[in-house]
This record gives sequence, structure tokens and C-alpha cells, in this order.
Amino acid sequence: MKTYWSVLGLALWFSLLAVEPGMAAVQVEGVQTLRLPKAPLDVSMTADGAKVFVLLKGGEVQLYSAAGELLESFSVSGDAERMAVSADGERLFVSAGQEVRVFEVATLNVLPILNSPAKGDGNAPVTITVFSDFQCPYCSRLVAFVDEVLAKNPGKVRVVFKQFPLRMHNFALPAALASLAAREQGKFWEMHDRLFANFNQLSDEKLRALAQELGLDMARFDRDRNGQQLRDEVVRDQGLGQQAGVQGTPTVFINGKLLRERSLPGVQALIDREAARARKGAK
Repeated sequence: MKTYWSVLGLALWFSLLAVEPGMAAVQVEGVQTLRLPKAPLDVSMTADGAKVFVLLKGGEVQLYSAAGELLESFSVSGDAERMAVSADGERLFVSAGQEVRVFEVATLNVLPILNSPAKGDGNAPVTITVFSDFQCPYCSRLVAFVDEVLAKNPGKVRVVFKQFPLRMHNFALPAALASLAAREQGKFWEMHDRLFANFNQLSDEKLRALAQELGLDMARFDRDRNGQQLRDEVVRDQGLGQQAGVQGTPTVFINGKLLRERSLPGVQALIDREAARARKGAK
């Protein structure tokens, strides 16, 4: 009996080996051709596939969208041989001989100040634009940080506040309107500080109480914050933020570049670099 089962087992095993394994078909189809002005040396893509960098002879880099649209063209090293791009597409690593050179690739967003509240030197070479929500705890924590940066850079930095109330915060929009109504009476930054100091206890009663503390004309305050003009301004700021890729708060830009570095030394280095670039451009 043992021999029978052994023989049967071997037979089944050999029969399984004889079964032809399933084949996964691979389909390759050319869907697009990019016509380049020079021979390409290397191609690299961001992790999400949204941007494609093509290195050409002579150190020219062409940046394409995933759909093949030419977005930008710029030069790196004339002797460049190979190239790699960081996952977020913000750094290029270019090899030339025995060197690897790192280039920063930043998207410059156009963020007009318009009539948004601003403080600092109006002629400062560096503009910090903050998209914020008065009911956001993280935005509240950013206030002291931004004030410290401003204090350390007199004449070099100005701060612009943009409204970006999130739907998940019930009193973010009323608070945004209250801050702009206070601005109409010359008290935006005073209201700004009080709103963030009370971000976790906002209500209509609290908004009016803060306005009274500031000595605002309450009839005008209520009329302005309930009017369409200030609401349109908030919508405008939100649209501007969405065009620049703002998805949450706080989101900060320095001269139109998205700020990822939140340490004081890191931000200071960026400010110094932008100020130096502005001085160089002015010569």
C-alpha cells in the first residue's frame, strides 16, 4: 500500500510539472514621440510621473509634462553626461566627469499681493506669503515663528497673509471675514493675533467680543463681515492658493517658492539666498 501511494504521488508530481505554466502577455505600444532639438543624453522622471526631464548635449534640460507638453527649458553644466531627479522633482543631480552637481528646480508661483494684509518693508526683496486658517492649530503655532523671522530681517522681509479657510473648520470662514472687517478699520494684525490666540474657542459671540476689545465700530464691523465684498476676497485668495497647489494649512511661499524647510536656520538660509539673488538681479 505504501508503494502504491508513493508511485501515485510521484505520478501526480510529474503530471503537475507537465502542465504548461500560464503566460502573462506583455503589450508594447508606441504612444508618443518627442522631437528634440539635440540628441538626448539622459531621461529622468519624478516619482509620480508628472514631470519628465530630458538632458540634451551641451547641458540643456527640457522639462515636459506627462502628456509631452514642453513646460520649461534651462541650462545646467555644459559638460553634463548623466542626470537623475529627486522624487519630488525639486533637485537635479547631474554628473560630469568625476563630479556630481546638484541643482535646485523650484516652481515660481505668481502670488500678487493685491489688497491682502501685509507687514514689513514694502520694498523688501523677500516676500513671505502665508495661506492660513484661523481655526487651524498648526497655523496658530506658525505665528510666533513668522514674527521671529520678520524681526530678524528688518528691511529684508515682508509678510503677506492670504485667507484659506478649510471647510472642516466651522468658524474658519467667519473668522476670516472678521479679520478682513477689522482690516477695514485698520486693525487686521491685532485681530489676527487675537483670533489665533483663541483658535480653539471661536464662535460668533467670540468674534464680536474680540472686535469690541479692539474698539471697533461694531455696526460697521458686522456690516462688513456680512457683506459680499469681503467674502469675494476670501474666495479670490482660495482660488489663488489652489492654483499654487495649496491643499492644507499653513502653506508658506518665499518669493513664490513653496517652503518645505520649517526650521529657523533653514528659512534664514533661503531668505539670505533670495535677498542675494535680488541684489544680483538689480545690478
